[in-house]
Amino acid sequence: MKNWRNFLIQAGIALALIGGYVVWRSIHIGPEAALPPAQSAYSGTLLNDREPLPNFSLLRSGGKFGNADMAGYWTFIFFGYTQCPDVCPTALTILKELKTRLATEQASIPKVVFVSVDPRRDDVELLSNFTAAFDPSFVGITGNEETLAPLVKHLGVFYQRNDQQDAKHYSVDHTAAIYLIDPQGRLKMVFGPPQDAAGMTRDYLTLIR
Repeated sequence: MKNWRNFLIQAGIALALIGGYVVWRSIHIGPEAALPPAQSAYSGTLLNDREPLPNFSLLRSGGKFGNADMAGYWTFIFFGYTQCPDVCPTALTILKELKTRLATEQASIPKVVFVSVDPRRDDVELLSNFTAAFDPSFVGITGNEETLAPLVKHLGVFYQRNDQQDAKHYSVDHTAAIYLIDPQGRLKMVFGPPQDAAGMTRDYLTLIR
């Protein structure tokens, strides 16, 4: 029951953030950036962001990971933490299924990046082992508050560590959305929970073709 309640809270946060981002775009970017008429055909929220992601540099096993590592690729990004009991494993399982579906379509395979918002416990080796358990090609990255900030702010990601009482055993409330970044490094689409691998696959194929 507790896990289900946490999922509903995180889903509500994700939907609220997506809605807020769309409103912000219409105010600050202009009406031409509003959602297109075909929006209803998608399972995700199509955004077509004009501005690329800000420069960021985070840590992965074996080195750093930044904008250049995504250049020229479609990339799915998810924010979470390795000790997440339900939402994070579910999202990564869906992304694994999406990759399997795309392979049968002989389509371009996107990168999948898992960004930990719990760097105190999630070092790069733990992250590497965690993501590899779902798919060896998945990349786990993290950083301190300062290095996470550019990416978190641009995408409107929310997270809060509940570590006031215990610095070792705590949960992290976080956005449960999956973000799709285009090969030019721009936010293209956001998939709010509950995500569906079949719907995400259809959306992705429509966008790349």
